[in-house]
Amino acid sequence: MSSTNTLILMLSAGLLLPTAPSRARITWIVQKSSSLSINGRTNISQFSCGIAQYGEPDTITFLNEGCRDKTAGIPLCGVLRINIGDFDCRNRVMTGEFKRTLQYKQYPQLKITFLNLEKMPEFGPRPETLSGQVIIELAGVSRQFEMEYASVREDAETIQITGSRRLCFSDFGLHPPQKMGGLIRVDQSLDVRFILCMRQLNNREPETTLKSHDENHK
Repeated sequence: MSSTNTLILMLSAGLLLPTAPSRARITWIVQKSSSLSINGRTNISQFSCGIAQYGEPDTITFLNEGCRDKTAGIPLCGVLRINIGDFDCRNRVMTGEFKRTLQYKQYPQLKITFLNLEKMPEFGPRPETLSGQVIIELAGVSRQFEMEYASVREDAETIQITGSRRLCFSDFGLHPPQKMGGLIRVDQSLDVRFILCMRQLNNREPETTLKSHDENHK
């Protein structure tokens, strides 16, 4: 048999092989009941600045295969966009100083981009702890961090994920505010904590949809 005929037979056999199954994805819609807080300390007392409701119609997608190349664990696609102007520190002076420190007029949003999870959550009725990588963008500076999570299923279509991470003002080239000539000083460290209430959108979509989703996040 000639090499040409052999090649034709190999190609024909390849066309008859079953196609690979579409990659599974689970998409969750972030609900308005989600919240985020940034907690810190001064040399006098503690403070907490946050948003009580999340107003952006964002989604987070769990993928069984890579949404990004070279991503370990379970890849995620999704971004939280928090308007810094919506932060409330329950003290008018502190709220204004906090927003100015974060340069909210020049950089109005805090962004958290989800990269991966160490494993696929079970989404059971009992709380489950896990970790994953995120990129936090603040005041025009982006840094990658490991985030600790706790996940629990609230009902058949809703889950709650709580994430927490300790950061420093200096991570983003910022200086903690001072008042009264330095008599009141804010510590460098901040504890970021968010509670995501998410409703499941779907269970599986074809790979062509995945490609368009990935392109939207480039």
